[in-house]
Amino acid sequence: MGVLSECEYKKISMGHIFYRFMDEKAYMDNIFSFIQAGIENKQQILIIENMRNLPKVQAFIDASFKENKNSNIRLVNNYEYYLSKGDFSTHNIVSHFAKDLSYLNDCKSTIRTWAHVEWSSSKPTEELVKEFECVADNFVKDSKILSVCAYPSARLNSNLNLALEEFHQYVMTDSTLSLSSIYRNL
Repeated sequence: MGVLSECEYKKISMGHIFYRFMDEKAYMDNIFSFIQAGIENKQQILIIENMRNLPKVQAFIDASFKENKNSNIRLVNNYEYYLSKGDFSTHNIVSHFAKDLSYLNDCKSTIRTWAHVEWSSSKPTEELVKEFECVADNFVKDSKILSVCAYPSARLNSNLNLALEEFHQYVMTDSTLSLSSIYRNL
């Protein structure tokens, strides 16, 4: 499977991307490209990732960016966002997101975020996902940032998939990036 080039990420300076991923290697390659493009564009970067992948991301950053890596990139455990207060607590997620963005907002550069969205064994309802992603989409638009929400494809049913496409301007897979045909620009 091919991965998205840094060039494709550079074309988009702001927006909300739903990334439906299947392949773990492609996923990691895409997050690395996303970080690379952000560094090249002199952007501040917030990565919200699980404990399994955080060491891989940190190792990539350490190996690739010797200078200013700590001032440009903030790594956060996604457990605090998605699981610490119960599944998909919209208030908790947005509160954490706003707090983490405030650490990056002091700079004059733009911000890009990547969030690996997870939940406990019980799947969130379509209504709960819609509520969360509607709030998130408005937040992304108001903040004028680029934000990727990465969801494991194996955990999505057709209703959740459609709900996610409704509230993201872009849809991404392991090898494609396109405009959502059903995006609700509210």
